[in-house]
Amino acid sequence: MRQIIVKLGHIQSVIAITVFSWLTSVAVTLFVVYWYARFGINLNIVSHLTIATLVPILLAPPISWYIIGLLLKIDQLEVVMRKAATFDSLTGLLNRGAFMEQGNYAFHLAKRERFGFSVLIVDLDHFKSINDEFEHASGDKVLETFGKIVVKIARKSDLAGRLGGEEFAFLLPNTSAKQAWDISERLHEAIKKTAIEHDGSVIRFTVSIGIVAIPKDRVENIEKPLSMADKAMYQAKKNGRNQSAIYKKRYKKLEAG
Repeated sequence: MRQIIVKLGHIQSVIAITVFSWLTSVAVTLFVVYWYARFGINLNIVSHLTIATLVPILLAPPISWYIIGLLLKIDQLEVVMRKAATFDSLTGLLNRGAFMEQGNYAFHLAKRERFGFSVLIVDLDHFKSINDEFEHASGDKVLETFGKIVVKIARKSDLAGRLGGEEFAFLLPNTSAKQAWDISERLHEAIKKTAIEHDGSVIRFTVSIGIVAIPKDRVENIEKPLSMADKAMYQAKKNGRNQSAIYKKRYKKLEAG
């Protein structure tokens, strides 16, 4: 019922309820008049129909307006709460809990349907220094800007989330290491072109990215690939930051273009 009300909206719901109330009132009145007539009691049908029409038309709109208003407010509150429980308020990306939940579901699907995927761990370089030099609000602006970049670059099938602080994760279904590398390059390139103005200063930032590609016959769970991508990300930092690294048994330095 609530879904129908939300779909119709406030005004149309009130109109629908008023019409339904009027039709019900008239139908009941006609039934009562007919029933009494069977026993020889003739009621004034005009006066009874007048009452049956006026009462719902006068009472239904204000009562239904108030009740429907409450239902819509409750629905809006639930939407806000669901969004808060799913998305990071600063970046607009999935929060850690939602990313892990949806990521595990994607892993189960990948295992069942037998397709591989790639995982990226992205960490903002020298983020603490940005906060120290330009104050905390500037760090928030950097995170917000990075979130917008991710939204533009991520595909519809991809999952992107903020794991915490300045660390982010991507889950890329049906994506090879080469394709994941290309996506990381697009991130680097977009960030390179980004300048953030804050209190008269211009802030630029870079990221280090770790990549791991999981073949379709090795799909297990999300935790292990995240750990592997995290190790690759730290290797990228060790190599000088502002670049990507692919997880291998022996790391190979791969600089961002």
